[in-house]
Amino acid sequence: MEKKQIVFVEPKPTVIIYRIARTLKLTGKYEVILVTFSKIDKQFYSSAYDKILVLELSHKMDRNFLHTIKDFFNKISSKDGRKFFTDIKKMKPYLFHVTGPDAFSLMTMLFMGNSKKIYYANDIWGMDKRNFFFTKEFWIKGEIQKFSEKVCMRDVDGVINKMSPKEFELLSYKVNAPKMYISPSLLDEWTFAPKKKNGKDIHIVFGGSPHSIWPGKNRYIDAMRVITSQKIHFHTYGECLDKKDGEFFANEAKKNKYYSYHKGIKPNELNREMSQYHYGIFPPFEDMDENSLNEQKILLGAKMLNYLEAGLPIIIDKECEYMRAIIEKYEIGFGVDLNDLKNLRKILEKKDYAQLQRNVKKFQEEFRLNKKIKEMEAFYEKITKSE
Repeated sequence: MEKKQIVFVEPKPTVIIYRIARTLKLTGKYEVILVTFSKIDKQFYSSAYDKILVLELSHKMDRNFLHTIKDFFNKISSKDGRKFFTDIKKMKPYLFHVTGPDAFSLMTMLFMGNSKKIYYANDIWGMDKRNFFFTKEFWIKGEIQKFSEKVCMRDVDGVINKMSPKEFELLSYKVNAPKMYISPSLLDEWTFAPKKKNGKDIHIVFGGSPHSIWPGKNRYIDAMRVITSQKIHFHTYGECLDKKDGEFFANEAKKNKYYSYHKGIKPNELNREMSQYHYGIFPPFEDMDENSLNEQKILLGAKMLNYLEAGLPIIIDKECEYMRAIIEKYEIGFGVDLNDLKNLRKILEKKDYAQLQRNVKKFQEEFRLNKKIKEMEAFYEKITKSE
């Protein structure tokens, strides 16, 4: 039987889509292709994709806008750029699966012809009501992302979302395309049964790099120090984007025997590494503006999947309402606020850890992606057969 071709367009590859692509590939029914604009580890991504097309374009928006535009057009009009888009134009896949928001995703859609297109909303910028032209952090890039997102949402045949359904209610426009919400499903190959933990030491892991040192009342470093002051080991994975932040946390690890600043490792290795610890955590903060707080409430963080694949119960910021609702429903962790952190060790010592582990194991069985992928295949089928 001829395999159906699915083309994933990802400006920068996401691990959530990797999980989906890998599971689809393992069914044996699909030829899975990745189109991306970022330099990638081809050895890692080739496990999920049969073919990979790369055209490296910078996402950095230079304040010298003319310089940015010139560099962009030089890249796409080069020999490699022309061949890249010609190859896309020749594709007649079962469907295109486009990740956004991103101007590069919108640009690529111009070459897809009448093929069916599904949009995966990795983030939704339209929830943020600020005018990014007047913000130092995002400037014109933020407005370009919002515009690209709106056009993509209106020009596709279906939308897939990883966050709460409430997310679309925060937009200033309606999304009429059929929608599917991804449940927090786990990749079999990356999933480890909860391990028996020995000894009195408690180890908590944050499955990413530490957050920046920003001025404010409640900071990541402060929350971390409150935790380690109770003789709880705290681990982070990945180097900070800002060199000064990296130096700060490296020095903190030298001074604080309960903090470990680990280098980043590949996603398929991270879960195995984290499985030795007791809990995964989303630390609580209070210094958020209204836009950040709205996003926090409906967030489904990729780290949640990593923690559950690693067999870890989760400590979640109470402000993360969508994730907390899932965690509390399946009893695979619990919520905390800043006041709770001060007594975290006492809280942990009162928990029935063995029962939490049994609940995580049950969740792992129920939400295996090789079971849930049938729901996505049914959505694909619905979209491809629509008028």
